[in-house]
Amino acid sequence: MKNKQIEKAILNLISDPYDKDNCFYGHIIAQCEIHIDDTFDGIAGVGYWNDMFQLYINPDLFTIFTLKEQKAILIHEAMHIIFNHISRQSDKVHLQWNIATDAAINQFIDNLPEGSIYPETLGKEKDKYAEYYYEYIDINIIKRCCKSKISTNTCCSGKLQDDEIYSNIDSHTLWDKSSNDKNDNFSKQACQSMIDKAIEKSIGNIPTPVQKALKLLNKDSQVPWQKILKRIMGNSKKYFEPSYKKVNRRFPNRIDLPGKKAIFIPTLVCIVDVSGSMSNKEILKGIIEIQQICKLTNHKLVVIQVDTEVQDITTTDFKNHKFTRNGCGGTELYPAVDYINKNKIDNDILVFITDGHFGFYSWLKMPKVPMLFLITDKNCKINLPTKRSYQFVLE
Repeated sequence: MKNKQIEKAILNLISDPYDKDNCFYGHIIAQCEIHIDDTFDGIAGVGYWNDMFQLYINPDLFTIFTLKEQKAILIHEAMHIIFNHISRQSDKVHLQWNIATDAAINQFIDNLPEGSIYPETLGKEKDKYAEYYYEYIDINIIKRCCKSKISTNTCCSGKLQDDEIYSNIDSHTLWDKSSNDKNDNFSKQACQSMIDKAIEKSIGNIPTPVQKALKLLNKDSQVPWQKILKRIMGNSKKYFEPSYKKVNRRFPNRIDLPGKKAIFIPTLVCIVDVSGSMSNKEILKGIIEIQQICKLTNHKLVVIQVDTEVQDITTTDFKNHKFTRNGCGGTELYPAVDYINKNKIDNDILVFITDGHFGFYSWLKMPKVPMLFLITDKNCKINLPTKRSYQFVLE
């Protein structure tokens, strides 16, 4: 790479002092094979061949933009890689998929050039995957998105032909060159490897969109939360809501009056081990489990980060929350338990995310509620302290 302005944009992305998320995306870009090509038919574009992701940048177009816009363009390309948009295209119509993927990722990026595509451009809500937007894109939406004139030719199935022109932030022409069954499998593996390396290098900061993207890379929850929560919900707080399937106890003969249906909500507190022995990748495994709990309970959780002392306390449902690691000291989980007791924080279940390298000898008061230990080190097994304790190894 011999263009100083492009080098500056990438280096500034990696070392951005104002936005730690940019560091993560910068490390994704740095792992690509970068081609500076003034004949490339777009500002930038990514593809996958020769066992690695290829990033093409047209210097004449790229350098027109401000540094903030250049960084936004690079983040845009990094997100196409992170969300594995190339292999997910499959047999989808190329033009519609282009627009859908741009709408899916641009909503997370600041400082994009004017005229970029967002969910609002399509008249749809935010926080959806590209496949959702793809289903709603028709010729009228394409007319709004395209800068050039487009034809209205459609095939017999009613789908749009690829001869319409869509040109926005980047060029997706490299995707067709990349797409085949062999490349799709390898690109998925390469994508996972790039994310793992970026997590390790970005000082514990895991952007919210990346947490979402990992679900598409088969990083699903490994713990049967539904069964576990159902087993212990009997001791949880409950409220009632009207239901015509239940008999009204005061007026049992009045079928026009609803009865009451009991809804149980367990109050969970998640304690995350952020000691030096826990890698960022291991913590991410636990965060995925926390997200699954939130999804099942539809309820906010208290998340406590702890090493030898409590480092951070957050109440979140993880819908719009970005997890940032705080702490990297020794290992001692009891300060979090002690904090819960002293501050009388409601809890029906305690969930611990840890590598298991700690002991219970310093625990002055053992919790009476069920405790779930999610162990990130498969070679570690702890001696459970109570009969209502469980442990699961996260592979």
